[in-house]
Amino acid sequence: MIQVMKTLLTSTSLLAALALNAQNANVVNAYNYMQDGDLAKAAEFIEPAISDAKTGLAEKTWRYRGDIYRMIALGTDEALKQQFPTAIDLAAESYMKANELDTKGSYKRENTIALGALQGASLNAGNDAFGKKDYDAAIARYARAEQIAKSFNMTDTNAVFNSALAYESKGDAANAIRRYRESIAIGYNKPEVYRYIASLQRKGEDLNGAIVTIQEGLQRFPGEKDLMLDEMTFLLAADRSEEAEASVIAALGKDPGNAVLWSVLGGLHDKKASEAKDEAAIMAAYAKAEEAYKKSISIDPKFFDAYFNIGVLYNNRAAFEYEKCNKLKADAEYMACKKVADEIYLKAVPYFEQAHALNEKDVQTMQQLVKLYGKTNDQAKYDVMKAKLEKSQ
Repeated sequence: MIQVMKTLLTSTSLLAALALNAQNANVVNAYNYMQDGDLAKAAEFIEPAISDAKTGLAEKTWRYRGDIYRMIALGTDEALKQQFPTAIDLAAESYMKANELDTKGSYKRENTIALGALQGASLNAGNDAFGKKDYDAAIARYARAEQIAKSFNMTDTNAVFNSALAYESKGDAANAIRRYRESIAIGYNKPEVYRYIASLQRKGEDLNGAIVTIQEGLQRFPGEKDLMLDEMTFLLAADRSEEAEASVIAALGKDPGNAVLWSVLGGLHDKKASEAKDEAAIMAAYAKAEEAYKKSISIDPKFFDAYFNIGVLYNNRAAFEYEKCNKLKADAEYMACKKVADEIYLKAVPYFEQAHALNEKDVQTMQQLVKLYGKTNDQAKYDVMKAKLEKSQ
């Protein structure tokens, strides 16, 4: 009986030794095939070794596995890459496991260099997928690049930012905003990130949120022109006129030669005039609007909006005067008042004519000119403009 037990124990020990030797042989074979450049065969031998209770706990096993799949992922053999589509992931996981098992840090430097190469490869793979509009694949690749960087205590800000772009491109606004915010938090120090977030908020009908985001950006990047223009645009859309005016004036301080900004300022003063109750305030606002529109035209003589807007301004001023005239009882007073109103109204003619010259298809400009030519009894111009208007409708 004792002899039988000894035999069984000896047999069991022998089998265990043989199994271990087999797994050690797999590691050696994997290494040799790797050295010979037969990476597919190397992968075939390394996989059983990592699953083994003994060799699977050896740093060397995982490091070799990382080397094999890194060579596949970063190599030029496209067929081999197709055979092992997750090679980057397998290599990265292997090196991270190797570092975990390498308690003495003997190969930490080499493993970290290899991981750095894989991080760059994963980021580039994400960019390639993005270019092909495969946004889910791009997001996955960027996530892997970010994870690899974290494994050696680095932050891949490009991966985070690019993943935000991918989420936005696939139409996932919530995750895009979340990732843009993360990119800011980790130091992606560029003003356009705030603009992207605000644009998504605006599209999601969170206009006030968009304004807050842009103002956050301006706190970090004071005087940044595009952020200032966005703030102005959003404030105007939110009908926050006083704040919008302050924003426009601040923007003009940075860019005084901007014809669009002067035209917008003119529009704000025009709006003030329409909302004012006191005549002195109304006239003061109209005067400021006229000055701003003319400044816009002097900067850019081909800016359609400024010509059209100043024409509308004279319409509004004349309408204010006509309303005053209608309250007068005496004919003489009425006629004197009407003459003043007519003169203001007709000031619009050259501006609408220039607007029409710049954009002959604009229907509103033609409509205004038909009315004005009728007012001046200019039959020839009236007939021509009326025919153009009818043709356009």
